[in-house]
Amino acid sequence: MLLAPAPAPARDISGTLLLDRYRLLKKLGEGGMGTVYLAEHVTIKKRCAIKLLNPEYAHKEELVQRFLQEARAASMIAHENVVEITDFGAAPNGSVFFVMEMLVGEDLSDTIKREAPMPWSRVAPMALQICRALGAAHSKGIVHRDMKPENCFRVDRHGNADFIKVLDFGIAKVTSDDPDGTGGRLTSTGMIFGTPTYMSPEQAQGQRVDLRSDIYALGVILYELLTGKVPFSADNFMGILTKHMFDEPPAPSVAAPNADISPEVEAVVLKCLQKDRAFRFQTMEELAAAIVAVGTGASPVTVVPEARARPISEGRPTAFLSRSDSSPRPRAAGEVTLAEPQREPGRRRGLLVAFVAGVAVVGGSVAALFALGGGDDPLPIPPVAVVAPQPPQPIVTPPPPEPDPEPTPVAPAASDPRVHVISNVAAEVFDAGDGTRLGATGDVGFTLPQGGGPRKVLVRASGYEDLALEIEPTPDLRVDAELKAKKPVIAVKPGKPKPGDPKPGDPKPGDPGKDPGPAVEPKPVDPKPVGSMGLKNPFETRSTGG
Repeated sequence: MLLAPAPAPARDISGTLLLDRYRLLKKLGEGGMGTVYLAEHVTIKKRCAIKLLNPEYAHKEELVQRFLQEARAASMIAHENVVEITDFGAAPNGSVFFVMEMLVGEDLSDTIKREAPMPWSRVAPMALQICRALGAAHSKGIVHRDMKPENCFRVDRHGNADFIKVLDFGIAKVTSDDPDGTGGRLTSTGMIFGTPTYMSPEQAQGQRVDLRSDIYALGVILYELLTGKVPFSADNFMGILTKHMFDEPPAPSVAAPNADISPEVEAVVLKCLQKDRAFRFQTMEELAAAIVAVGTGASPVTVVPEARARPISEGRPTAFLSRSDSSPRPRAAGEVTLAEPQREPGRRRGLLVAFVAGVAVVGGSVAALFALGGGDDPLPIPPVAVVAPQPPQPIVTPPPPEPDPEPTPVAPAASDPRVHVISNVAAEVFDAGDGTRLGATGDVGFTLPQGGGPRKVLVRASGYEDLALEIEPTPDLRVDAELKAKKPVIAVKPGKPKPGDPKPGDPKPGDPGKDPGPAVEPKPVDPKPVGSMGLKNPFETRSTGG
């Protein structure tokens, strides 16, 4: 079994108070990267949901930024059919979190399991809400990239039991941050993120993804709502991706002959599922207009027949070509054989995969990465080979092998030790010399370079005085740190003396033999927060447009 080991379950920290205002009441669920809690604002008693990054990932800056990008992307959209995210911050265990509106209901995957196939009269209103949510995202330059039923949540709102909220923008692509389409720091070139069952052909090949990939994924969701089945399934994720790239989807009316799916509805779904994105609906507004036009007598949408040639070993991207009905289907001389490790049963719908785009390149190897748990980031596993058959070669008898020389022993590389500062409040640790952030207090810890003797650091928290420590880089060193609250600052304005104020020449408090008079207690002044413990604010670039 070549699967990467799953991370240890996150410790339940119910009862913890975050940012002095959010009390975690109970754990609601846990994924590969994050844990969701039911929480309550202690002052106004409003319930909310809090998503917390699991602490084993909190020291990885790229994963922290990807996690907070979900908050930023959703807040940029500000649409009634997109989950509302209102706050973020650091947790006492050294991790980060964000605050979401509390939704009571179920996701569409549970609805599909229980009620599909569903009639078009019910599917259409839900589809239109998803179109509006994604259309609003696209207007802000955001492509979701992981649309699936699990990320469409049904709640009862305004008397509508099928009110949809679109969730989980954790792997969304924000084009304002990525104008050249390279993915910026959060996505490596040639990497693929998404869920195979709902992944567009271009996404499966590692090509640049745009809003039409979300249209393809919504087409798969419509297919599943109407038929109770997905258009493509296989025993492994690479088999599913291959079918998305090359196989023609069965017509919905064939997949569910008793579901009474009209030709107009079928054409809308199949146009979403065109292999070539140029043949799909080009915007969510176009798709919504086609959904509304069903049953009105308007001209049906056009589905273009496509030829899907299997790749040959020349390293070129796969091309999807239009063809006439009379033309023969082209076929490559060498079919591709995809080899991959086995995986655990029961992990099908929620499989998130990220791997180097090489499915269309024959004769090479594909480095595979994936994680179990809907909508989270991948973990590394050993490479997966993509092999093409080769023509027979002449048989040559090799000479007897010479004995290999004895390998030269290589000393193992010494890694920098990880130390832990345990503080009475959540805090961050900085280098006292250059101000570089080293990490956070708590069980996660941070690394210090070996050599050079003790390292001077500053432990810093909002509303508390900085604490200077000198730490010797020793593996698994644990240092206790007691931070003191900042003293209140009393502002004194010049002016006329008030009744009761001491006059010049009056005895000062503490002078021997003199009556100090009644003591006047200064009014405490709450220390102003100085930020969210050094975290980059995901809301700071929120668009103010409509």
